[in-house]
Amino acid sequence: MQNHMQRRDLLRCLAGVGSLAGLHPLSVFAGQNNPESTAAAARAGSSRIAPVASAKNLVIVVNMLGYNQHTFNPQADDLNSSPLLAQLKDHHGDLTVFKGIMQPEIVRGHNGGRGILTCNKNQTNGPYISLDQLASEHLQQATRHKSVHMGHKTIVWNKNSRAVPTLHELGPQKIFDHLFGETSTEAIERKLKSIRTMRRSLPKENRAAYVASFEEHERSLATDLEWAKKPVPKVEFDTKLHLTDHHGRGVLDPFQQHLALIRLGIKHRRGQVFVASPPFVDKTKYGVSIGYHALGHRAHLEKSIFDDMLMLEQHFFTCLSDFLTDLKRDQLLDDTIVLFVGAFSSPGGHSREYLPTVLAGGGFDHQGLVECQNPAKPHGPLRHTLSQLYVSILHQLGIDVHAFSGHEGNLDKLLT
Repeated sequence: MQNHMQRRDLLRCLAGVGSLAGLHPLSVFAGQNNPESTAAAARAGSSRIAPVASAKNLVIVVNMLGYNQHTFNPQADDLNSSPLLAQLKDHHGDLTVFKGIMQPEIVRGHNGGRGILTCNKNQTNGPYISLDQLASEHLQQATRHKSVHMGHKTIVWNKNSRAVPTLHELGPQKIFDHLFGETSTEAIERKLKSIRTMRRSLPKENRAAYVASFEEHERSLATDLEWAKKPVPKVEFDTKLHLTDHHGRGVLDPFQQHLALIRLGIKHRRGQVFVASPPFVDKTKYGVSIGYHALGHRAHLEKSIFDDMLMLEQHFFTCLSDFLTDLKRDQLLDDTIVLFVGAFSSPGGHSREYLPTVLAGGGFDHQGLVECQNPAKPHGPLRHTLSQLYVSILHQLGIDVHAFSGHEGNLDKLLT
């Protein structure tokens, strides 16, 4: 009974600590007498390595509805032949478009999109960690938050394969407060004192596992406290909603507001790894008569519906272009890796013959357009896969891994 009570008290303490430190309170037990969790960690690429200091930032934008293949894919090598990629004409020298890239493990259908950042087809029960979380786990904390999730609620997964809560639908004011608001140091200090007290009275059984987890939480809290004590930069930002989405879920922020918040977060060292997603725009001032999801299903039926979808897609690419322009103006583009991905190659059919993918900035040796399929063997192995791109992104951040989600290989020779 005493051991049971001690374990319950430890869980209660860890739950409180985890809510502040952004860690899952049950992680202390994940590896206990469970060889599967050890194997899962290896597959995820989250082996224990010393955190690295990196001057690079990572911004991942995932459009869960994808882009129409007739508007994204350029003809031959001309990026301007794509009405979407043409919106990025001012930055064609700063980006690489991966034509035909895919990952065989990411299957068709809506639910397959859950694995877009893990390269895993069954993320609900899978052991894999998403690209952003793997990156932030291995980075030394050099900003107020190592990672900020503002994207779709089903694409970011921690090392315990649990969905990370998102700020996506909370509104621009709450996102702004998360990045630039004052943090109470008293609450953090209480948690830190509590965990240190609990650590001195840990049970003898499985003590090593408890100690390791407590030390991890203590380090996270100490870093959190250090940042909470630093002066918060005074930043002017319009947090009013200028684009509403009556989709039965209240309002969603306009995409450009999210990107502007990310740029400010990078500029003022409030975050290093960010995930964002365009909102599911519905009956907005842009003049579309049906929702974005419905547009994807019906774009092939009528030219007017196709035109509506193209207009919204071009709007998202224009937002990306403006974001890259602002990063370049602030001299941040070379130090910011921007990954812009669509979750479908055909939004209406929910298919993934390829994944529309653009990589920009980050100091890469950009190639303009890279063909990832093998024209001589259209149904054969790919020249380049999404997992290989992810490994190269991690390398560019200074993280030494040789595989992602169990898939070895990289694109370093192509991009660096």
